[in-house]
Amino acid sequence: MRYGVDGDLLSESEYEKPLSVFLPLRVRRTLVNRFCLVCQNVDCKSRGSEELMQELQERVAAKGLADVEVRSYMCFGACQEGPNMVVYPDKCWYAGVKKEDVDEIVEHLAGGAHVERLDKIDPSLKELIYQLLDTGVF
Repeated sequence: MRYGVDGDLLSESEYEKPLSVFLPLRVRRTLVNRFCLVCQNVDCKSRGSEELMQELQERVAAKGLADVEVRSYMCFGACQEGPNMVVYPDKCWYAGVKKEDVDEIVEHLAGGAHVERLDKIDPSLKELIYQLLDTGVF
């Protein structure tokens, strides 16, 4: 059995998560080198972002990438191009992501190359979002 930070018994699904997800965000940021932020606003969700995020979380865990955290983000503002995700602090934006793109994205998260064909967002919007992320707004 595993207990959470508040002393409550964790559910089976929570038990499978790495212990770091139960730490406060300020502590996790010292353990995590890279975040994969997946938009979970209405448009991206309607295009499958929830399923993509779940698949990414599973693949990252299976690959043992303890320094990578896949987490939701409210909205990047490029709804028409979704599902959208940003790898931070790499500042790589992936738009129009499909399930068949997940393997390449996981390879990038493991230290591989940026998936150039999914980088199709207007540079001015990307810069605005990157500036917000640089301030810690996530």
